[in-house]
Amino acid sequence: MVRRTLVVLLAVLVAALIVAGCGGSEDKGGAPGEQEDTGSGSGSASEAKGGETTRGSSEGGEGQLMQVDVASPVNGTSYVAPLTEVFGEVFIGENSFVAANTILRAAPQNSLEIGSDTNAQDNIIIRALDRSSAIGDETSIAHHAIIRDSDIGDFAFVGFNAEVVDSIVNNGAFILHGARVEGVEIPENALVDVGQEITTQDKADDLPTAPEATEEFREEVLDVNRELAAGYIELYDNGAGYESVIEAGPNPSTSFIPEQTEPQIGEEADIREFVRLIGDARLGANSRVQQRTAIRADDGTPIVIGEGARIDDRVTFHALAGTDVRIGDNLTAGDDAVLHGPLQMRDNVTVEDDAVVFRVVVGNNVDIGEEAIIVGPAIEEGEEPSLRIPPGTVIPDGAVITDQEDLDAILEEQ
Repeated sequence: MVRRTLVVLLAVLVAALIVAGCGGSEDKGGAPGEQEDTGSGSGSASEAKGGETTRGSSEGGEGQLMQVDVASPVNGTSYVAPLTEVFGEVFIGENSFVAANTILRAAPQNSLEIGSDTNAQDNIIIRALDRSSAIGDETSIAHHAIIRDSDIGDFAFVGFNAEVVDSIVNNGAFILHGARVEGVEIPENALVDVGQEITTQDKADDLPTAPEATEEFREEVLDVNRELAAGYIELYDNGAGYESVIEAGPNPSTSFIPEQTEPQIGEEADIREFVRLIGDARLGANSRVQQRTAIRADDGTPIVIGEGARIDDRVTFHALAGTDVRIGDNLTAGDDAVLHGPLQMRDNVTVEDDAVVFRVVVGNNVDIGEEAIIVGPAIEEGEEPSLRIPPGTVIPDGAVITDQEDLDAILEEQ
């Protein structure tokens, strides 16, 4: 969520950059929060942050964490969306933002700590099952990421559908979309690329350093989410309270979207429980949206979905500030898919389970397979995505596409 598109250097060095992965299926089957996890975990909840965490009272205080109040989305200066599921001892710092349908779970005898100026975006799972765990200050956890029995340091980034299990991620690490990190310690400022698997310490130790250009991007993501936290608190306090921040409702007023807008829902649209539609989100007639889907036009706007859409559980539609999402008729989107703007899709597009589609133009009658990750190159503000998928293309399961060369290789096979 950035107000400005990333610089050309970032497009070259980190073509797959942004925000808010490829989550593990054991965390996603059945009702949210009900599946059991494995993995022993190691280390204390403060290791990745390089120091001891001080828990605050229920009122909080400077430099302290306060226990999340499940009865209110307002936790001091932090906002925890009402549709978030909180289990056990979960603590949060100041100016942090937790989006709807995220799961924060600490097993008995364990705790989960989320620092200050940190954001956890929609449909994330963060669990402290076998040991206490912590997320540091000024860290971004993007849509659909899974963090389990792990410590994440300060000023880190974890991308869409990425997964971190039984690991320590040190300060400044940058983990991109669909990556999997398990049983290792990620060095300070290391870069984990799109779809990369890091499951041995040797691989972790050999990771390159994240480019300096990523720092500006991270700061912008943090700025946007701090403003969203304050905006949603104001909306809750000065609007209709709880009813103003659940289901379909207006976006908060921010510097990047000053005016509040109500969603537009077409005739005979079927919207199931725990769905969140925010701001200038336009859903076409005769569409069906299953549980825990987020259509969030509170950053980039508008988000337009044509008629006859079939959207399954826990799908997230969102966009970077200054961009939008525009989708034609008869979209089919599978469970846990992330469709993120800048994004254009034509008619009759199918996006299978756990896929990520970001910064691309998709033609008619395109099929995108399960766990495929499509992340186009960075663009200048106001430009359309340069990566274009031709009509009728079939993107295979698990494909990783970050530039034209990756796409051409798939097209040649067809």
